[in-house]
Amino acid sequence: MMLDRYSLLRQEFLSIAEPFIDSNVLDELKQNYAHNIDSKRKLSKVTDLQMLIRLLEKRDIISYDKIEPLRYIAKRFIGDSNLESSLHDYENWLGTVPLLHLYNMYQSDEVSTSSISISESPSSSNLSQSTTERSAESLSQITQTLHCCLEQEERNNNRRKLLQQTVLLQLKDRLGRSWRDVARHLDIRECEIDAVQSKYPYNLKEQSYEILQIYISQSDKEQWAINLIRALEKGRRRDLKEFVEELVLKNKNI
Repeated sequence: MMLDRYSLLRQEFLSIAEPFIDSNVLDELKQNYAHNIDSKRKLSKVTDLQMLIRLLEKRDIISYDKIEPLRYIAKRFIGDSNLESSLHDYENWLGTVPLLHLYNMYQSDEVSTSSISISESPSSSNLSQSTTERSAESLSQITQTLHCCLEQEERNNNRRKLLQQTVLLQLKDRLGRSWRDVARHLDIRECEIDAVQSKYPYNLKEQSYEILQIYISQSDKEQWAINLIRALEKGRRRDLKEFVEELVLKNKNI
């Protein structure tokens, strides 16, 4: 239950925070936690927020009972009241439940039992050893399950981002002058539409690509494709609606 709740919080945090973390912010965060990570090679491989969070988890800087770095990032770089509320609620909830003294799930599958006091009585010793073994096995299973879930989530996120990028690159060459109508059906504000047109006054492809990037950054990761398809249909681009549907159907994890 505890690890499941942390996994959900982590997923919510990444879905809200990622659009705000550009390369400059990421570099600042990497510099901020460089002394904790203590590996220039590993830091150099970090290219997005999710990879940084995962590395901090491996260093035991972030865990189910240590979310202060998430609160710091949310407060300094995100400024989303809903996210800060979720983090606050999680910490309050964490204070009401007994903590699991887990080993670092990202570094080792071994559980130390040296600190467990065992009675000198043979029967008590056997009972304590049996209980310890069952606890270790249970913790190992929980850890493996969570680890698999996080890896699957990461794979799905990467596949979704790849699909989104493919869709954007294909649409920018095809939308033409329809991009403004489609943008309105995507609920993009008129001021943002005008700003994009002013930024690229004579380049329809760049206008289309920029407005679609804005949409992706603001969209729900579970509904982005459905909403885009509907907007294309409402914008009288049924040809592109069917084109995107074909792309999406090739990838079930959208």
